[in-house]
Amino acid sequence: MTMGIRFLLHCLAGGTIGVCTVFFALVGALVMAFFTNRDVVIPGIIRIWRSTENGAVALNFVPDAVGMIVAGAAIAVVYVIVRMLVGHRPRRARVAE
Repeated sequence: MTMGIRFLLHCLAGGTIGVCTVFFALVGALVMAFFTNRDVVIPGIIRIWRSTENGAVALNFVPDAVGMIVAGAAIAVVYVIVRMLVGHRPRRARVAE
C-alpha cells in the first residue's frame, strides 16, 4: 500500500475514533449527571447540571461545539501520528538465492 493511501485510511480511522470518543465522553457525562446530584464538567466541551422542574428530573447542559471539534481532531491527529510512525517498516532488500 502506498504512503498516501495509508495516510488517508489512518485519517479516516482517526476521525472516526475521535468522534466516537467525544460521543462516549458526552454520554458518560450525561449518565453521571443524571445519577449523581452534582454538576459534571468536561472542560472546554460540556457543562451539565441536574435540576427539578414540575417534580421531574431535568438535565441542563451548555455544550461547546468548538471544544468538541478540537478534542475530536486532537484525538485523530495523535492516532494518525502514532499509526504512521509505528506502522512504518523499512523495506529490506531481497537476498538472491
